[in-house]
Amino acid sequence: MHVHLRVGESSGEPAFEPVHVLPLGARRYKIEFTPGLAYGVAAGDEIELADDGTYEVVARAGNVAVRVLSAQSLNLNEPKLTLLVASSLGGRLDGSIGRGLAYTIPVKAGFPAIENLFNELVRTMPDAIWEYGNVYAEDGEPLGWWQGAA
Repeated sequence: MHVHLRVGESSGEPAFEPVHVLPLGARRYKIEFTPGLAYGVAAGDEIELADDGTYEVVARAGNVAVRVLSAQSLNLNEPKLTLLVASSLGGRLDGSIGRGLAYTIPVKAGFPAIENLFNELVRTMPDAIWEYGNVYAEDGEPLGWWQGAA
């Protein structure tokens, strides 16, 4: 099943991302795969969805969302990166388009290990960037949901 999460605006109109979910009842859903555009959530998190597509995380699964974006295609680099994410961090690839990847990584892998792996990618692919999808609030402050979770 899909729900449409609001991800901002485009040309003055609300923009949405379709996201795979499991219904839990009464507007509550479990995210199956880390989204590529919707911030604040990762696979396994439970959300409460409003009619306008806005959402609130009501339970965390302990996963970190990481996105890789590039001006060039990531198709050639994706298999190696995905293997490294799986073997080094216990993570998985949840979404892929030509110039974007979305990974789910258990927070127990540790932020230093996550940052080292993705910073190395950026060093070898200068046109690529990476970002956390559920670690910082819109104001740049850490969300802190992982405190005591690792």
